[in-house]
Amino acid sequence: MAIGVAAGVSVGTVISPYAGAALADDAAGPSYLLVGGTGSSNIGVLRESGGRLIPVGQPVPTDTGTLSITVTPNGRFAYVAHTVSGTLQGFRVGDDGTLERLEGAHLAPGRPIVGAVVSPDGKWLFATVGSVTNDVQTYAIAPSGALTHVDSVTIPGATSGLSIPVVSPDGRFLFAPSFIGATMDSYAIGFDGRLTPTGSQVPTGDRPALPSVTPNGKFLYITNEGTDDVSGYRIAPDGALNPIGRFPTKAIPHGMAITPDGRYLYLPQTGGQSVNGFEIRDDGALVPVPGAEAPSAPGHLPGRVVLSPDAQRLYVIDTLTTTGTAKVFTYRVKPNGGLEATAELPVDTGVTFSDGATGVFASLGPA
Repeated sequence: MAIGVAAGVSVGTVISPYAGAALADDAAGPSYLLVGGTGSSNIGVLRESGGRLIPVGQPVPTDTGTLSITVTPNGRFAYVAHTVSGTLQGFRVGDDGTLERLEGAHLAPGRPIVGAVVSPDGKWLFATVGSVTNDVQTYAIAPSGALTHVDSVTIPGATSGLSIPVVSPDGRFLFAPSFIGATMDSYAIGFDGRLTPTGSQVPTGDRPALPSVTPNGKFLYITNEGTDDVSGYRIAPDGALNPIGRFPTKAIPHGMAITPDGRYLYLPQTGGQSVNGFEIRDDGALVPVPGAEAPSAPGHLPGRVVLSPDAQRLYVIDTLTTTGTAKVFTYRVKPNGGLEATAELPVDTGVTFSDGATGVFASLGPA
């Protein structure tokens, strides 16, 4: 992996054509889908309203090689990690969907920043930094969105790189996979944001990419791009991971979404050019859901799925497409877990090659 140098790119506020109407039909505050352009060095902003996605202005320029976007629980701050430029940049999310660079929220350690995740209480940002091997660095998030370094731990192993971590819904544990080393490590998160290893390192399938934890905190799943399956783990009370099985998929499974009730899991299969749904059984086993297979449109390779804020729709984001820029396709989620295509036309994000954890909702709460 090339180690980039920090690049200074000036980004101002993006003017939205929908400014002034942001709260008109969103009583709980507007929601915006942020889609990162790994290849195009920008972020597409799409407003979600009434089951429709509407582009907000032009895509926002960023640094290079985005693999992660994470937002604070109130949706007011977004942090974008870049592997090529070796930087992380924070943005303030305006009521109208504008993104404005944050002072005091720009990291430039001189090494790739691969993954980034914010704790559920909004106090901490955890970033994985490095190339062949990764450190997990903790940063305190100030009320202004500024970042202050707190601590750093090294993920064990000679090839612990390309790690995109996830935090448990209760904020007690962080789980860090190694895409290169095919392993997963667990850490307890202290009251001060410091990480302490817990449990033993566990194996995954080949090229584990993007982990997710069920809302009740019982199970963790990760897609294995190299072995075309999903590894499942039961999370022990101390955060240790106990393997419960490997569940086959089609080709190159990628970024998944789990429903808020923890009953269903959806994932795109980039090589299989489709999206598939699975029921999560009480023991953590994944069983395909009849009627939850959605073939991709010709020329579109899905890379990530994201549930709408009300979990009634599944948005499928291209990772690659023959049309040049990534599109988002909309499906209705049925009560039985099935998927149904809607009449909504695909929406252009304005970004190219959206890879990694680069599709996330910012649902705005009080400032």
